[in-house]
Amino acid sequence: MSEQTITATPVGAPDVLLNQPLTRQMDVDIESTILEPVSHNYNTTTGGTTVFQLPMKGVLRARDALLRFSLTSLEGNNLVGYNFAVGGAGCINRITAKIGGTIASQSVRAAHYLNIKQNFMKQDKKEGVIDGRHCSSHNVELNVASAKIGTANVDLSFQQLYNPECDQVKGYGNSYNSGATNAHQIQISKCLSNVAGQSPEIAVRLGDLFELFDENDLPTFAMAQVEIIIEWNPCGDATAGAAAGARLDNVLTDATIPDAAANAAPAIAQLGTVQMDLPTMLLDFIHYPEEERQKIVDAIGSAGGMRLNFSEVLYTRGVNPAAAATGQVASQHILGMAMKEVKKIFVAKNYDQFTATGAAELNADFNSIKTHRNILYNQFKSQQIPGESWNIFINNNRLYDRDISNPLIQHDYLSQCKGNFRVPASHYNTENYNLDANRILLDREYSAGAVGADVLNAGMSRRYLPGSTNYIGINLDKYNNLGSAIGNGLRIGSSPIVFDYNRLAIAAGADNGGHLAEVNLDFYIQYRRSLVIRPLGIDVSDA
Repeated sequence: MSEQTITATPVGAPDVLLNQPLTRQMDVDIESTILEPVSHNYNTTTGGTTVFQLPMKGVLRARDALLRFSLTSLEGNNLVGYNFAVGGAGCINRITAKIGGTIASQSVRAAHYLNIKQNFMKQDKKEGVIDGRHCSSHNVELNVASAKIGTANVDLSFQQLYNPECDQVKGYGNSYNSGATNAHQIQISKCLSNVAGQSPEIAVRLGDLFELFDENDLPTFAMAQVEIIIEWNPCGDATAGAAAGARLDNVLTDATIPDAAANAAPAIAQLGTVQMDLPTMLLDFIHYPEEERQKIVDAIGSAGGMRLNFSEVLYTRGVNPAAAATGQVASQHILGMAMKEVKKIFVAKNYDQFTATGAAELNADFNSIKTHRNILYNQFKSQQIPGESWNIFINNNRLYDRDISNPLIQHDYLSQCKGNFRVPASHYNTENYNLDANRILLDREYSAGAVGADVLNAGMSRRYLPGSTNYIGINLDKYNNLGSAIGNGLRIGSSPIVFDYNRLAIAAGADNGGHLAEVNLDFYIQYRRSLVIRPLGIDVSDA
């Protein structure tokens, strides 16, 4: 990313650009624009790139700008649907904002980072708004079995939570897939059609992808050309001879959710090949009174330019190595960030699926829970790893006096980053993959309400969802409500940030299919930057 030196003191941005309540009234005009890209290509096997050039008018209401697109299945009608974690937003791999040809902000693995951010939202918003926009699946319901209280009250599966996309439940406590003979099915409204224009449309806010856009409005009428460049993730592999289910990082999943025996591969039937329509952007431009526009022009035209403070997210990856036998595996990860003002650090952990050991353990279970490959979330998850602990060193100081190994303490630190991290408890903490504890999620069905005739592992909720959103979060902000104000984060000295990670590797046994593979650690480091807007371009600085 471009890095310049600020040679004169920039002036602060007028308050109309700061996404905060104004202390005065004014009359404004709102202009809505549907924008088509200047270039677009997409291939289901390799992905693609789309470029938008924003009109140079008004003040862009950046956080509410929407990216809209739709996919059409190349295989058949209602055969595939979107992953449960981020839905269609998972199509976005990298998104870049350029101003005057200079990179202002960039989000790498944007959809994975979005999965972290959206789980700080209230459950009602995730179900009612995010699922509607992205076709993701965050709903949680309670199933109460109809067995006699005298016999069922001692059974752990009498009352269970379930995701209705995983498991369809009808009255009297029987699962819709009665006797485990009918397949679990994603609802039709979230499945792709094979007829162009009939699949659900995906709408993603730019403010959910860019911290810059979430925190500031952009005076597009007084600045250089703004470009938005989107690099798309591939979906199904259309190469001749490709096998269904061979691609492990697909945005899509089979609409019919297959069951899988313990430590066995799921019977995925679809490739997930698609074509994409022409994406568009929905933009709102605010036209302020002349005196407000002049304040913006004067600030941009000043000797130092106009400063907008914002947060950038840097992505990097580390690897906790594979093991040959059961035992502790430690790794140390140097994250750098010297002389930068760091605000928050998020970490996702997942077993590698592509190395020799990872491929051998691909379909491993731990007490009937899929810990490696998750056909509902695909790559957009963070799995709880058995026996893990961690700590971090900043400015040569250990941040915590003892290593963090308790999931409840870890969840508390994560929640300090942005309010409560809102997921069902078992989605975050599996109690060390305790078989009974995870039966709070639907794992079986009853036959005529009788406990003794239930069908074990008929429920997909317990097979795939436990421990799947176990993220690590470290908050270095002084006050969350100050956002990207100068000095609110922690300035890193000349010594790099170092993250220590330890986990328990477990050889295959009676209750698991092996957990010796490498663990990939995805780091999302949020730090403060300054965007200085000048009449003919921008400067981006850590000052």
